[in-house]
Order: sequence, then C-alpha cells, then structure tokens
Amino acid sequence: MGIFFWTDSRIVLQWLTMHSSRLNCFVANRISEMQSTTSNITWRHVPGKDNPADIVSRGCAASELMETIWFRGPSFLRQDSSGWPQPVPNSQDTNEELELRKATVLTCTDNGSKEDVFDEVINKFSSYRRILRVIAFVLRVFNRIKVNKKVNLVDVIHTPATELQYAFKHIVSHIQQKTFFNEIQQLKENRILKPEFQKLNLFLAATNGPNGSITLLRVGGRLAKAPISLDAKFPVLLPKNHCFTLKFVEYLHRHHMHAGPKALIGILRLQAWIVNAREVVRKIVRRCTHCYHYKPRLMEQMMGSLPVDRFHSQRPFFVTGVDLCGPFSTSYRIRSKVPYKTYMAVFICFSSKAIHIELISDLSTNNFILCLKRFVSRRGIPLRIYCDNATNFVGARSQLEDFKQQLFDEANTLNLQKFSSIVGFEFKFIPPRAPHFGGLWEAAVKSMKSLMMKNLGNTGLTYEELQTIAIESEAILNSRPMAPLSEDPNDGEALSPAHLLIGSSLMSVPEPSIDESRPSYLTRWQRVTYLKQQFWELWRRDYLHTLQERSKWLKPHANIQIGQMVIVHEDNTPPQEWILGRITNTHVGADGRVRVAEIKVKNGTIRRPICKIAPLPEQTGA
Repeated sequence: MGIFFWTDSRIVLQWLTMHSSRLNCFVANRISEMQSTTSNITWRHVPGKDNPADIVSRGCAASELMETIWFRGPSFLRQDSSGWPQPVPNSQDTNEELELRKATVLTCTDNGSKEDVFDEVINKFSSYRRILRVIAFVLRVFNRIKVNKKVNLVDVIHTPATELQYAFKHIVSHIQQKTFFNEIQQLKENRILKPEFQKLNLFLAATNGPNGSITLLRVGGRLAKAPISLDAKFPVLLPKNHCFTLKFVEYLHRHHMHAGPKALIGILRLQAWIVNAREVVRKIVRRCTHCYHYKPRLMEQMMGSLPVDRFHSQRPFFVTGVDLCGPFSTSYRIRSKVPYKTYMAVFICFSSKAIHIELISDLSTNNFILCLKRFVSRRGIPLRIYCDNATNFVGARSQLEDFKQQLFDEANTLNLQKFSSIVGFEFKFIPPRAPHFGGLWEAAVKSMKSLMMKNLGNTGLTYEELQTIAIESEAILNSRPMAPLSEDPNDGEALSPAHLLIGSSLMSVPEPSIDESRPSYLTRWQRVTYLKQQFWELWRRDYLHTLQERSKWLKPHANIQIGQMVIVHEDNTPPQEWILGRITNTHVGADGRVRVAEIKVKNGTIRRPICKIAPLPEQTGA
C-alpha cells in the first residue's frame, strides 16, 4: 500500500510540490532535504485536531494524556483509505509567496561593438573605480582570455592594477577617437592644428597592451629628458566636458584627501592633460559636499524696497523702531555700594530718523513696559513699533540675552501685546538672526554708542549723570543733517530731525522773537503750521531721494526652493559644526523674491533669512 507522511501544514505541503530552487535559502535547504529523504513516500494532510504531534508541541498534563489520541492515533486510520481526508488542492497562497526566491532578471543587449559598451558603462555608473573594474571585465570577454581552472573564484574576481591601467587607456583612447577625431586625422595627414592645440604639441603614440597596442593622443612638451614617468612627461589629452573626465577628477579629489584646486591640478597633470583644467577642477571642488561644509557660501538676494512706513510724512515717531544696548556701569556714589548695570532703549523715527533714548535700570518686562509708557507720554502714541526678534538683539551681553528670552516668551508676550493693544499700537518683529532687516535702528545704536564710549570711557556715573549724557547725545544725533549740505548760501541751514521735532536745530543758539505788531494767535498758529509744512517739503526734496540707491546686494539671484538641503549659519561656531536642514516653506516679498525661509532641522523648524543659509551644491552624479 505504501508509506504515508502526515502534516497539518498546508504551506509545507505546497512547498514539497515545488522545486527548492524557487524558495529562499533557509526554506529551500530544508525542503530539498525532505524531498530527497522522502522520495518514495506520499505526503498527506491531516486536520490539526486529528494530529497527535500537536499534543506534545502544545503541552498536555499526564492525567489528561490517556484521554487524547496519543496512544491510539486518529480514528480515520482504522478505516479504509477511501475514508481518509482528501488531499488539499494545489493552490497558491499569499503566505507561500513570502518564501519564494526573488527572481533576478539579466538584460543583455547586442550593441554590436566594444565602443558602444564603453559608452553605456561610462554613462551608467557614477563611480570612477567601478567604471574601470567593469571595463576590465568587458575587455576580458572581448580579448577571450583563457580561464585557468586551477584559479579560484576570488582570484578571478580580483582585478589587478595592470588591468585597471589598461582599461583606463582603452577608455581614454575611445573618448579621444570620438572627441578629437578631426585633430587625430590632421596629425595623421601632417596638417596644422587649431591655434588652441598648437601650443600643446600633440602627437600620436602607441601603447602596448595584453592583446595588441592602443593609440593615444598625448601632449608633448619640453620634459622629454626629465627623470619622471612617461605619463607625466607626455600626459594623455582629455576633453573638459566629458562625463568620464569629471568622474576621473572627482575621484582624484576624494582619493587625495579632498585636495584643493592647485594641488589637484598638479596631481591631474601626472596622468592626463585637460583643456582648461582649472575650470574643471574648480567646478569639482565647488561641488564637493564635504569641502563645502568647511567653506560654505551663504546666499544673498538683491536688496528689497524700503517699507511704506519709511515714506509717511506724519509727525515724528508715528512709526518707530526700538533696540536695546548696553550695559553701562552706573554707581551710587556711596561707599561700599557696588556699581550696577544700566541699559538704554533707543527709539528711532522711521520717517525723520529722529532718536529718542530711555534708560532702563533693570532688565525686566515691567521696566521695559515702563520705558514704553515714558516714550508714549513724551512722543505720542505710535502707529506701530518695530523691533528685533527675540533671538537677535545685536551687541547684547549675556544679561540682555536672558532678558530678551523673558521679554518675548509666551507669558510676557501676552503682557506686552496686552499693553500695546490698550495704548493703541502694535509690535512687529523682524525675522530671527536678521539684523539687516532693522538696519535703521542698528545704525542709530552704533552712532549713539560711539558718542557714549568716547565721552564715558570707564567713568562710573550716577543714574542722573548717565541720563544727562544720554539726552545730550540724543540732541547731537537729532541735529545731524538728514541730507547733504547745499553749496548755495541762500538755502539756509541743512534739514535735521530736530527741525521736525521743535522747528530748529537742538544745538543752535536761541534767537529773540520778532514782534510784528502783535499778530493774532490765529496768525501765529498758521505761521507755525506753515513752517512745519516747509520742513516736510525740504524733507521730500532733500532727503527722500537719498533713499533711492542700493548700497549692496545689487544683483538678483535665483530663489531658494522648497525641499532644498541647506546648511544653517550658527554664530560663534565653526562652519563644519553648522546644522543641516531642509527648506519647508519660503516667504516671498512683494517683488517675488525670497528673503526669509523656514527650515526643518533635527530639533524642529526654524526661520532664518537667506543670508544665514548656504545651499548644498547639487550632485549630478558625475
């Protein structure tokens, strides 16, 4: 009747009907062994409830073992074979396909010649070393090298240096035949070459190989008697724009520890001569991502237009910018009292460039709000106040850094916004790490600090003395001309911010009023209004046109794109430690140019101006 093996696994039964080569290695080895040892045995399926082997695999108490089928087996075995469970139909199961070996398909094309194979390999692979190894194996096939049966597989796979050099010369000869075909024909016919090749003294030289010689186009010169190698005396000629040339130069750059352009040219000339090699070498070095981390090039964009708030002919400080600076040492003039630090808030008018200075004795949110109250009480309620972002009060010390974090955190920002909404103005912040967005108040802080430092030095002043010096500096700065002085003596004095504040320079000598037969109060008010209008006319005529020219960032550049990988500039850290990120969003200005972008970094998303971003060079695979 025969021998029968029973199993409750339908998947195993399906594997046993297949050839083991179709299965993965682990399953194939075991199925192959089962098929070889049970070649004359029939496999059948048994339901799990009738399989005695399950009793052992699942576990069973000794007291319960007598009640199972362990000793007597399944009941259908005592019946005729016609009553046995029928074989399971041969069907494909999704679980069976998981262990199937993935088929490897090799596509072979008949390109007809060895040269076509060279082009296909050069264009397909990006690694110079891999191209050489593949071409070396191809040459073995074309040259019909006899296989030594005593050589093992490792020796066959290994490619010696002589074969790689031979493959390199074959590739160079193939490229020269396609790129410099006209020059090779002219040399064979002893004709004069183009002027750009005449100084290279080109000649054709035959190089012996395993199977015949290769004709190479070499560069001649005055080094024929030099004690150097043949390739250094007469380097082979390579075109500058060929993809193999770029891959070859990139390999030399990486193999020689990312050598710079000058060193790379010297290394290159030992093997090959590239037309306009400096351009090729600089292109490869600029495109190297590793080298780029050590000397990144930050982006820039054409300087944008001034905001509309700079052109309002409104009262002074209608639109204002503010910045904090310091600290300044202030003393009590009392023995045993340690001097304390005082800071200054510099307000500047957007239209008149008038300056207002307030002292802050302590870096706290309440003191800053009190400073704003004093400013509003003396200069009027502004429409809006611009200030630096919470991460870039330029020139601030560590105490000011702590203060700005407290000032602009979530809780204190609500207090500041609540105060501004009650008074009736709004705060607007520039992007982080972008002081050039607030160049107006940065220049005012620089001018004020220059005056203060020249006059104070290391002198310890009291709070009242420091406030006096600050207000005098404010008066001097507000008396500076807003526009160049006129050479016509009939034009009068130059327009200054003080003229828009009080009607004359703050540093001018007071003059007695002229009594014109006691004019009425209405006439005097009209005269004052007329003088203010005249000042604003001078402001439009002499000052406004000076804002027309751009001082830097004169050329437009391509906008950075979403998804582009960039390096983010970090202050006080070397370039190789700058963080890597990806652009997730861009902020387009009114002129369609991007100057601020949001970047996804490892710790979250940050916002930076493009002058703090260095895009990674594009990798073209050459």
